Amino acid sequence: GWWFWDPVENASFMPWLAGAALIHSLAITEKRGLFKSWTVLLAIMTFSLSLLGTFLVRSGILVSVHAFASDPARGLYILAFLCTVVGGALALYAWRAPALKSDAAFELGSREAMILVNNALLVATTGLILIGTLYPLFMDAMGLGKISVGPPYFNAVFVIPTLPLVILLAVGMHSSWKRTRFTQVKIPLAVLLAISLAISLLLTTVVYDTFSFTALVGFTAAFWVIGSSIFEPLERWRRGVAIGGSVIGMAIAHLGVGLFTLGVTGVQTYKIEKDISLGVGESSMLSGYEFKFMGIKEVRGPNYDAQEGEILILRDGNEITTLKPQKRYYRSGGNPMTEAGIRVGPHRDLFVALGEDLGQGKWSMRVQYKPLIRWIWIGAFIIAIGGLAAALDRRYRVPAKASDLEPAAGAARGEA
Repeated sequence: GWWFWDPVENASFMPWLAGAALIHSLAITEKRGLFKSWTVLLAIMTFSLSLLGTFLVRSGILVSVHAFASDPARGLYILAFLCTVVGGALALYAWRAPALKSDAAFELGSREAMILVNNALLVATTGLILIGTLYPLFMDAMGLGKISVGPPYFNAVFVIPTLPLVILLAVGMHSSWKRTRFTQVKIPLAVLLAISLAISLLLTTVVYDTFSFTALVGFTAAFWVIGSSIFEPLERWRRGVAIGGSVIGMAIAHLGVGLFTLGVTGVQTYKIEKDISLGVGESSMLSGYEFKFMGIKEVRGPNYDAQEGEILILRDGNEITTLKPQKRYYRSGGNPMTEAGIRVGPHRDLFVALGEDLGQGKWSMRVQYKPLIRWIWIGAFIIAIGGLAAALDRRYRVPAKASDLEPAAGAARGEA
């Protein structure tokens, strides 16, 4: 959930990006033995950022509603562990990196080049998020005043590098190792791009009835990646080329990225949030949905007491569902917690969060309409399935025979 841009969310998002870059580099290393030192460095970065995020949260340096179990003494222990592990890993890397270099070459439009560019974009995004997270802390430590880095910065530094990354995914998966191979797929990719643009125009102008250039670009990139991921295995099947687990995994994972991008574009562009106050029997409209407040009742849970609201949701006079958001008070003490009522759907989710009692039978509440948000989680799940399918490729489980390696070695010498 990076759209909250909470400092703790940022700290936990950095190792995710670095890990994605690491997975890309592993694809190169396994296939051609290239960029081994780059892969090792990314592995160090990923684990280091995980420890850094843990240190920032547990030490209490970052104040956030998501921070818990803050303990400065524990923070010092984590800091010592961070310095030991990262310092030792970087020292070993500096010592052994020259032995990992490779003299293999590849063309600019090859798959190695595409993965390398994607890695650079992921690492750049990670670095920009790291700067936005730590810069206010450094300013405060240097006595230069307190500043806050908010959503505008993080939205910009995330979208600008990742948009070309998504576009490269649609093209890069059709490239060949070492050599450029776009002549055979140039026309199909252009057709897919045109179809994606047409669908995106239909979505922004007809379905959501509000044209947005940002949505048009995001939807087009998403549908282009989805179509490209489906086209690759179908094209291999048409040509009678064997489709291994790695190809299937790649297609599934890229399909997940397209669905993920579709969800992010929809919710970021067309989400609607509204703070309202309603009395019993009163209603409010949001994006064509009517939220009608039916009342409040007391609820007793296993370890909490709650005030539960009943919100009837209608569309064109037809009842869709009833949401029951709660305001919970746990008997163990602490602050009251809000439990939102959520109506899940394939094309949108509806949220209602209960606020404060305003007196005279009125309650404050926040209602939200978030289109396509479910596809973010579905896309992430499909990405994980793609990674699993690629990892289960038979080539990774069956040792290669010496007779199979000789022709490959001869070809490598001929290329050299």
